Amino acid sequence: MEYANTAIWFLAAGDRLLAFRAKLPPGEVVSAPMWTRSGTVLTVSSRAMVAACERLGLDAEVLLSAAGISRETLEDPDARLEASSVSALWTKAYQLSGDPVLSLHAAEACPIGAYKVIDYMAANAGTVGEAFRYASRYFWLINTAISLPIDETGDPVTFDVVDGSGPAGVSRPYAEYCFAAFLLHVRAGTGVNFPVRRVTFVHPSPPDTTEHERVFGCPVQFEATHTRMFIDRVAWDTPGTGAHPGVLQLLADHADLLLQKLPRGPDLVERTRKAIGERLRGGDSSLESVARELGTSGRSLQRHLGELGFTYNALADEVRAATAQLYLQQPDIAIAEIAYLLGFADPTTFNRAFKRWTGSTPARARGTARRTAAGA
Repeated sequence: MEYANTAIWFLAAGDRLLAFRAKLPPGEVVSAPMWTRSGTVLTVSSRAMVAACERLGLDAEVLLSAAGISRETLEDPDARLEASSVSALWTKAYQLSGDPVLSLHAAEACPIGAYKVIDYMAANAGTVGEAFRYASRYFWLINTAISLPIDETGDPVTFDVVDGSGPAGVSRPYAEYCFAAFLLHVRAGTGVNFPVRRVTFVHPSPPDTTEHERVFGCPVQFEATHTRMFIDRVAWDTPGTGAHPGVLQLLADHADLLLQKLPRGPDLVERTRKAIGERLRGGDSSLESVARELGTSGRSLQRHLGELGFTYNALADEVRAATAQLYLQQPDIAIAEIAYLLGFADPTTFNRAFKRWTGSTPARARGTARRTAAGA
């Protein structure tokens, strides 16, 4: 698939939905559990789904009203929704659309950049597999009840959707949406139209699996042992093209410009800063990782920086602080997501570090940035 013209892609998704709905028996009603049983969900997921449903012709305000979610809450990147509210949102969407596989069609209509952090990381991934690993590590921020374990020990590599309460905890629509959204967004972000060997679901088979096979482009099995996607090793290890769609390229460019504005240092210092900055996009910014990139060991890098009057930790904090300020200016990236991108274990640790750097909290800094932008 060619991803350069995403407008054509989304228009085609809407046309496919209309054609599919025309084939449904009159009066067919969709009834299924829509979401996970517990946990909270970052609003980025629901914003993406609502945007996709709008592209498919559904009334967003009706959806939000049915779920008791305000537009203000939906647009707040730091807000979290209870699973019950998100389930109500999806239930209403299925009712309005009359589409038994709305999950697949919504994933197709979900614009690149709707999951800004996932798309940003995929665009910076070295390989297809690395893009999936980023998504797997990041996903707990989106949904506290779900994990996306990856098994790379064999061929094919497997990518699962798992609910902590057990296999039955993941509804079929949710699993369908997860697999389709990740597949399409990793393909778009990496620029690699890689194939999938097969997809399996633990759920009972729907009457018609034609759309599943079309969207995934492979055999799809239901009533299986695992909810799982299988990707051949050769596809998993395929290098990405370095594509940066739309605003994601702008964000990467801004991050690079920030580094250029820092006080210039010796060549080793500049190369270290650059390597750290490139890894503050979901990658590993540890001393050892950066040292490997520079062709040396962590101990050797520390020693040489020390001889120049610098330390690795000080350089890492300097780059993180500048990059954090940039990310906080983005209205649709949550503070928890920023903490992840910068390599912090959790938002609390990021909050402490940011206050040490700036004397303020990320939330206050974001508020100041918003007021400044509003007054511009």
